[in-house]
Amino acid sequence: MTEADATALHANRPLTQRIAETPPWSPLRLALATAGVLFATFFALEAIFGRFAVVFGDGTDDWARESQINFRLTLVMILLVAYLPAAYTLGVAGAQRTLEELRPSLREDADATRRVASVGRFARGLRRERLLGVTLALAIPFWVDGSIDAWFVWNYTVEPIFQRALLPALGWLAGGFIHSVSVESRRLSQIGRDQIQVDLLDLRSFAPLTRQGLRYALLMVGLISIVTLLLVDYQKRGIFSVVLIANAVALAAAAAGLLLPLRGARQAIVGAKRRELEWCDAALRRARAALERDAAPSGARSIADLVAWRGVVKAVPEWPLDAPTLRRFVLVLGIPIGSWLGGALVERVVDVVLR
Repeated sequence: MTEADATALHANRPLTQRIAETPPWSPLRLALATAGVLFATFFALEAIFGRFAVVFGDGTDDWARESQINFRLTLVMILLVAYLPAAYTLGVAGAQRTLEELRPSLREDADATRRVASVGRFARGLRRERLLGVTLALAIPFWVDGSIDAWFVWNYTVEPIFQRALLPALGWLAGGFIHSVSVESRRLSQIGRDQIQVDLLDLRSFAPLTRQGLRYALLMVGLISIVTLLLVDYQKRGIFSVVLIANAVALAAAAAGLLLPLRGARQAIVGAKRRELEWCDAALRRARAALERDAAPSGARSIADLVAWRGVVKAVPEWPLDAPTLRRFVLVLGIPIGSWLGGALVERVVDVVLR
C-alpha cells in the first residue's frame, strides 16, 4: 500500500462525483443537467443581447462569420464541460466494479482492503493536476487569437466572453479526469501484480482489468469525438493546432488507459512464466542426464512431455489481451475519425445541393 493510497483514504470525493452517485442522479443525468443549464444560460444571453439575428444570418461580412464561428465553438465547449464530470464518474464507477469482479481472485490482506476503499479518492495530486489544467486552459485564448489582449473581455461580444467563462471549468475538469484515469490505472496495476494468483492455463482472472482498460479508452475516445467537432471551424487561427494537441494527449491517454491497468498483470504473468520455464529447463537437464545414463522409454517420454509443456508456457501471452479485445480497441479509436469524416461529407453534400 503506497503512502498516496493511504492518504487518499481520507480525501473527500469531488462534488460532481457525490452528486452523480446519489439517487436519482447518475452520470448521464448529471451530463444532461449540466448541458441543459449551460445551453439555457447561453441562449438567454444571446436573446438578451440580440445575437440570434447575427449568428443565424447569412454571414455576409467577416464580423458576422466570426460571430457564427464563435457561436459554434461555444456549443462544443458546453458539450465538453458537460461530458467531463460524467466521464470522471463513469471511470471511477468502472474501477469500483472492476474491484468487485476481482474480489474472488484477490488475496485477502489489509493492502487489498485499503486499495478497494481508496477507489474514487485522490490525494493532493488531483488538485495539482486540476490547477495545471486551468493554467493551460487560460493560455488558449492567447494562442488562438495571437494577441496580448485576448483576455480583455470588454472588447468582445457574448460568445467569446462565454467561452472564456467556460475555459477555467474546462481545464479544471479535464485535469481531474486525466488524473483519475492515471491514478486508478496504477492502483489496478498494483492489484494485478500483487493480489491475483496467476494461472498460466487460464488468464480469465485478469479479464475485469481488460474491460476497465477498454472502458477508459472509450471514455477518452468520447472526449476526442467532442473535441474533433471544433475542426468544423478549423479556419479560425489556432483552432487546428489546439485540437491537434488536445487529441494527441487524449489519444495517448486512451492507449495508456487500456494498458496501464494491465501493466501489473503483465509483470505477474512474466514472472510466472519465467519461474515455470526455469523449472522446465532444470527438469529437462535432469531428464537428459538420466536418459544419457540409461536410454529407457520412460526417459524419452519425460523429455517429450517437458518439451511440450515448455512450448505451452512459452506461448502464453504476456499481456492479457486477446484478438477480439484489440479489434474492439481499434474500432473504438476509429469512432472520432469516422464521425468527423462523416460530418465533412454531409457538409460537402449540403453545399452541393444548396449551391
